[in-house]
Amino acid sequence: MATIVSTDITRSPLAALWDTTRMRVLVEVDRQGSLSAAAVAIGIGQSSVSEHVRLLELAAGQRLVERNGRGSKLTEAGRVLAGRAAQALAALGAGEEELDALAGLQTGTIHVGASTAPGVYLLPDALGCFRADYPNVRVHVEIAASGEIIERLLAGRVQLAIVGATQAGDRIDLEPFVDDEIVGVAQPGLLPVEAGIVIPSALEGVMLLAREPESSTQELADAALRAAGVTPAGVWELGSSEAVKRAARARLGFAFLSRYAVAEEIERGELEHFRLAGRPHITRQFSIARLAGRPLSPGEQAFVDTLGRCCAASVTYAAACVR
Repeated sequence: MATIVSTDITRSPLAALWDTTRMRVLVEVDRQGSLSAAAVAIGIGQSSVSEHVRLLELAAGQRLVERNGRGSKLTEAGRVLAGRAAQALAALGAGEEELDALAGLQTGTIHVGASTAPGVYLLPDALGCFRADYPNVRVHVEIAASGEIIERLLAGRVQLAIVGATQAGDRIDLEPFVDDEIVGVAQPGLLPVEAGIVIPSALEGVMLLAREPESSTQELADAALRAAGVTPAGVWELGSSEAVKRAARARLGFAFLSRYAVAEEIERGELEHFRLAGRPHITRQFSIARLAGRPLSPGEQAFVDTLGRCCAASVTYAAACVR
């Protein structure tokens, strides 16, 4: 157990107790969902984790961790401190990277989040390029819907994110890096597609195959359908692009997905794509997201540079398949 050396603990008890181990305790409890798993992740005993939590709660004057039969989760106060702890740990890690860079080394760990479309269809190529160029830099990747990834970025769980969201609030900086288009898809012959165009009324009475609510793809698609006055027969929420594509190939309905997600199926003839007659194309930009005002570490900057360089082939391929 860490020894308290400050004589000013009555004025600022939390600051006196705040060290990197206790920061990691809150961050890992949030990530792992239990004290025992957090202990394994940090490399200390579970009793030590419990004692660190007890001291932090005593200093904070409120409960930080809730325990139940299935594990542990942070309270609202715990999430606030865990977010700040993750940011502080990231800043320390960036400082270590900068020192390594001065010494001619290229090491460190990058925590990257990505929404589904860029995470599944663009990120793998970039990861391959990055590993070849920087073999000693570790990359931890988390993939979820855009809304969830933004929440993880705010909480400090990831330090860099690739999302399709167009807005993320004042605390997040969004830097566009590649264009995307969301197109309608269905099994060939299901809809009256003429030269890649479908009259909106032709979608009436057909099932809409949808992504999860926090998906930026689905939010843009839903807005476009409302603007076109389309009321589908119903909505089947399937939760992932792959599940939506399988349902579309089975002739269960139509969907709107990123062109990167459907390029291969369109090229093979398993799906045909369409746009809505009389309506603008549904376009967006994938952006690199980070906390506002936070500088990139050397490793993160190298990763951003690699993204732009190594996604070019996927961008060209998708544009060729979805004309």
